Amino acid sequence: MPTISLEETQEAQEAKAPETVSATDQVVQNIPQAEQPSVQEASSASGGEVQEGAVETESPVAEEDKPSMRTLSQENATPKKKGIKKEDEKSKKSKKSLFQRLSAIGTVSSREVVEFTRHLAVMLGAGITIFEAILFLKDQARNKIFRDRLESVVESLNNGQALSNAMRRFPKIFPPIYTNIIQVGEKSGTLAQTMVDLADHLEDSEEFRRKVKGALIYPKIIIGVMLTFIFILILFVMPRILTIFNSLGADIPLATRVMIGVTNFINNHLVMIFAVGFGLAVLIYMLFRNPGVQKWRDKVYIRFPLVGHIVLNYNTAQVSQHFGTLFASGITIVRCLEITSTVVKNKIFRSEIGYMIEKIKRGAALSQSFPEKSFFPPMFIKLIRVGERTGKLPHVVEYMKKYYKNLVDNDVKNITTIIEPVIMVLLGLMVAGLVITVIGPIYQLISNVGQ
Repeated sequence: MPTISLEETQEAQEAKAPETVSATDQVVQNIPQAEQPSVQEASSASGGEVQEGAVETESPVAEEDKPSMRTLSQENATPKKKGIKKEDEKSKKSKKSLFQRLSAIGTVSSREVVEFTRHLAVMLGAGITIFEAILFLKDQARNKIFRDRLESVVESLNNGQALSNAMRRFPKIFPPIYTNIIQVGEKSGTLAQTMVDLADHLEDSEEFRRKVKGALIYPKIIIGVMLTFIFILILFVMPRILTIFNSLGADIPLATRVMIGVTNFINNHLVMIFAVGFGLAVLIYMLFRNPGVQKWRDKVYIRFPLVGHIVLNYNTAQVSQHFGTLFASGITIVRCLEITSTVVKNKIFRSEIGYMIEKIKRGAALSQSFPEKSFFPPMFIKLIRVGERTGKLPHVVEYMKKYYKNLVDNDVKNITTIIEPVIMVLLGLMVAGLVITVIGPIYQLISNVGQ
């Protein structure tokens, strides 16, 4: 087969059309990898070896696949069209990204994640592959956002990624504690059992959170009804009663005059009151986004009478629960504390956990890493020390998780029992105030008119 040396080829190309050669190089670079034969393939196809410093004139690529000089000259002659096409592609990409952003708006409830985890654990235990299980659960998902996220997980699995890495793209649905436990199961080869333990952990956390929130629903409903009643009374009922008092011209008691003055002020400055209220709400929201203000707020929660004891035990139970689950999975203590700090919402506890992490990294034991004036209960610290000394730290942490959860349940029941009579007293005072300021004067006016 005839060969041409590299020097002769380069001289001939530079003499003919240097611009065309550069364009040809660009096109050759853009040819997919599968269409560009390697040197070994070319040599085997020609039946001989490629000589050093020489290039074969024939190629396995078909002649019709090669770009002609006329095509290259046309492409170089119309750069504006190519620029327009690139702009159109960019606009399509921007539209797609905007659509993706809009479709990402929404939430996936923790209950859906718990059900998904339980179903996945059962299917993996039955011997179904991860890909088939998540593909099936994706089709069964009711939430469109969750279904889209699982679709992305399926695509990542199809591309060869691990399940934990595929789920890390969506930390709001699959938090670090979730993905790290799955990663431990993947590395140890016990993913099915790990998913069962993770499902149990999520169900316990969801039930615990639902108990605490459910116990406070009744007081919230009663307070909301009271405020709604007062709002309707001031805006709609009192103005009509005011016209009756003005038409009769009778003496009005002091309490009724105060009520009428408050009603007139609210009705005359309703827009200003709403504007001030909205401004205060925005200001408080912006202030509470500051880490320093959040830390001060959480410290107030802990030291607040009655409620502070519940907040303290609730956060301690959360730390025990998440730390115990992670530590039992075989994750290091430092990593357990790092993940637990992302789960705990209270800034005081999160700050203490950060302090503990730094001390452990410097060589301190877990029981020696607590601050001198720690917000963790003394019993919690002592039990950690006992667990480290006896080598039964997972058992001790599991006990503390149940112990502090029971304390929170009892505290919530007690606070509910205390709140109920307080609410009844407030309702009684509201009814008494209504009788004194509205019904009493009306009855007195009617009796005076009858006489």
